[in-house]
Amino acid sequence: MAELSEEELLALLDTAAVEPDALIAVEGASGTEFHVISEEEGRWFKSTLDRYHKQYDFDNIADLQDLDRLTALELLSYRYAAWLIRESDYEGNVFDEKAVREHKDKVDKEIRNIKAHMGIGRKSRVESEQQSVADYITDLLNRAKEFGVHRDEQIAKATDLFNELKTQVGLHNRSDEEERKHLHVELGDIFDWIETVAIPEYDKLDDDFRKNQKLWIRDIG
Repeated sequence: MAELSEEELLALLDTAAVEPDALIAVEGASGTEFHVISEEEGRWFKSTLDRYHKQYDFDNIADLQDLDRLTALELLSYRYAAWLIRESDYEGNVFDEKAVREHKDKVDKEIRNIKAHMGIGRKSRVESEQQSVADYITDLLNRAKEFGVHRDEQIAKATDLFNELKTQVGLHNRSDEEERKHLHVELGDIFDWIETVAIPEYDKLDDDFRKNQKLWIRDIG
């Protein structure tokens, strides 16, 4: 993964030439203390670290140590870019522009390598987004299948209930008053069956699906 050796990185991070009183201590992801050479760098470092913590979950020491290395390198890239834009360092001193550009190129390459290793580079984000879209489409297809099954169940239940109603109405029409009373197919019996059996059974099937539907609409929304 590493293009820069630890010695090269330490050399780039070396702040020995800066007056100790001018150094500002900041805490890295793993608790390691870093020193920056301006308040602006300190704010940038903390903001960058907060952004990574908000976007990603790093829960083991190896990841946190990688994040330390990444943020330290990004700080260097930020510093070099600032100097190149100003055409001088923070103190107004002229520097070797060619050497700084070479250092920045090495640092930026190492940053890309670390991000790829940690799965937080652009390629990883694109692949993750593509996978998310694929998962979303798969989920939609599964939900559509569930809806189709529900519709089949509704049709089957409605058919059964209608056939039962049709049977009761047929008995009612073919029977006299005594037979209707004995068979419980008087108009009052039929309406009672519709209200206490047919409607509740159909509504229960629909209500159960609606509860599940609310959950998966929320999931894919």
